[in-house]
Amino acid sequence: MNRFGYQIYKTCITEGLIRHGDKIIVSVSGGIDSMSLCCLLSEFREKIDLELHWVHFNHGLRSESENEALFIRDLSRKKGIPVSIIKTDRLSGQKDMQNKARQWRYENLNRIMIQQGFDKIALGHHLNDLTETQIWRMLRGGSLFSFNPIQMKGLPYIRPLIHTPKRDLEKYLNEINQDWCEDASNSGSDYTRNLIRNELMPILQACAGGKLEEKLLALDHDARLLKEFFQEQVPEEHYQCDSLQYSQILTYPPLFACELIHRYLIYHGQTEINRANVELIFKQIKSKRGNWSIDLKEGVQISGHHKLVTIGKKL
Repeated sequence: MNRFGYQIYKTCITEGLIRHGDKIIVSVSGGIDSMSLCCLLSEFREKIDLELHWVHFNHGLRSESENEALFIRDLSRKKGIPVSIIKTDRLSGQKDMQNKARQWRYENLNRIMIQQGFDKIALGHHLNDLTETQIWRMLRGGSLFSFNPIQMKGLPYIRPLIHTPKRDLEKYLNEINQDWCEDASNSGSDYTRNLIRNELMPILQACAGGKLEEKLLALDHDARLLKEFFQEQVPEEHYQCDSLQYSQILTYPPLFACELIHRYLIYHGQTEINRANVELIFKQIKSKRGNWSIDLKEGVQISGHHKLVTIGKKL
């Protein structure tokens, strides 16, 4: 294990991401991030007892997908790690394909974890993913809480590389002479996230004097502290419930009140939330009006009646 690998290993131990006897499902795309994660966790077995099982997803969207699956299968044999190859042909041409593909992957990762009797799922998100997501959420009108969008540890998920720049991962793979797969779709700017990655981030990096990741990582740290304070002050049952009480919401400062509403919407399955809607809901609550309603996505409606906020399908 080289110095870089040992630093990641120490982080994993210090942060409680791995421990002796862990059984870890590893999501493997074949790219720089997941390939680094696979190689690092494999090396960690020199120091700690880990059982690993790789899962590779073939979305059936690119001509290179079959070769990538063969590459992953061959590498799994060399390292003596079992692998599951999951394929679908149902994503092509679907609306909101990226989100549906992400949901499909997570569902299968959890299914395989349960079937195999494993206890953790390791994902290859790195610092560039974190900073791109921060910018994406900011552009969509996120709150201060949104600057901590990806957690290092939120069991069963662990992300050992979340504070590591992609350039360091590429250097690591080159040092250990490990090939990886390049996804040509990442070079285009057809999707908003790719546009942020390929065109906006280099401009911001230049404006920040080459220290963009460090500055955004500091915001991530502050937002994490804010989330922890929120969790100390606001019990889960105040938003993980069937209805919200006006009086309860109004006991909190506006920032926490809006976050409470936001988490209530997430608890009820509203993952694509418009900040303007949250603020409008809070405005209605502050006015202490009843008999109001706001339409959300996919036929969902949030309403205020008798000083209670409820959510349900639009009639």
